[in-house]
Amino acid sequence: MTTKLTQAMATKLAETSPPGSTFYDDEVSGLRMIVGAKSSSWKLVGRINDGSALYVTVTIGRVQELSLKSARLKAIEIRQALARGEDPRRPKSVVPTVQQALDRYLEANRTNLQKATLDDYRRHVEGPLKSTLKLPMTSIDRALCRNLHEKLTASRGPYAANTSLRMLRLLYNDVMRDHDLPPNPVSLAVRFNKEESRDWAIPAEDMPKMWKAIDSLEDQIARGCWLLMIFTGLRSANARSARWDWLDDDGVLTVPRTKAGRVFKCPLPRFLLQELEALKAHTKPLASPFMFPATTTRSGHISVLRSDRGFPYQPHALRHSYRGHALEAGIDFQTVVYLMDHTAPHVSFRYVTRANLTGHLRQAQEVVAARILGFRGR
Repeated sequence: MTTKLTQAMATKLAETSPPGSTFYDDEVSGLRMIVGAKSSSWKLVGRINDGSALYVTVTIGRVQELSLKSARLKAIEIRQALARGEDPRRPKSVVPTVQQALDRYLEANRTNLQKATLDDYRRHVEGPLKSTLKLPMTSIDRALCRNLHEKLTASRGPYAANTSLRMLRLLYNDVMRDHDLPPNPVSLAVRFNKEESRDWAIPAEDMPKMWKAIDSLEDQIARGCWLLMIFTGLRSANARSARWDWLDDDGVLTVPRTKAGRVFKCPLPRFLLQELEALKAHTKPLASPFMFPATTTRSGHISVLRSDRGFPYQPHALRHSYRGHALEAGIDFQTVVYLMDHTAPHVSFRYVTRANLTGHLRQAQEVVAARILGFRGR
């Protein structure tokens, strides 16, 4: 039964009614005054219009602190929210800005990705997309994405523009896990620039020249690092930071963490093991735990391999070359995937333990090494 409440009546009922008494307002449906032992409260009971038919009770405020008029206005606001399907007991979280979304994504993946990868992600967003960093994700629309891509293509080039907008797409999708946002505007509006795969591999006819360059290097430490990449396709960062305690007595190099965020066991061919043994003797006076030590770097190992210092090739070119030589040597594609620490393309291979393939991978490694050495000549 409803009561025609007034402010004076509400005050009197709160003071004189026994605890537990409930008075229903006849003006706003669902609003009621509930008398407690020490104080009385305004509350609203309503149903969320989200298909669940769920009734909720929302406390509006204390009768002694909130007037009947204010309670009615607040109750109307809550009823409108219920009609929109919102649960007023769960305040709507604030949608993050592009900068906040980036910081959150990088922090969440701090243990999954290498620092260099995280730094690259930040660089591709904070520089090219500087104008959007303070915008909430709800302000990222199709027109903005399309204009950004066109401007970056003109100012930074097609590849850089694609990379930055892909990062924005990734961040938008990540925010959508926690917030109800429209479909990703990058996916809808951006027509990515056509990209051609860069053929960095050293062609077979240039391999003798490559060998001549590597054998002419006076810096034996740099030469050893180049050889490690030539014969394994190892990523530059993992090769440069390699330690002697990564190499076991069976000739298996265990990289504790690769770009993929996992441990990688790489059996080394006999020729490379011999070269590394000679290098170890050469660097023994330095007493360094690193295979390729450097006394002028903060890390204690080679920090960069420059192609203008006697060996005119890029580190990643050697990785591409290794893949080509492996396939040319007749190594099956899946074995090449394991040798290069790529993610297996088929779900079945997730259940194959790489450690159990050491013998098979060592044999494959020797076959690839024989082909690479075949270009060396006498």
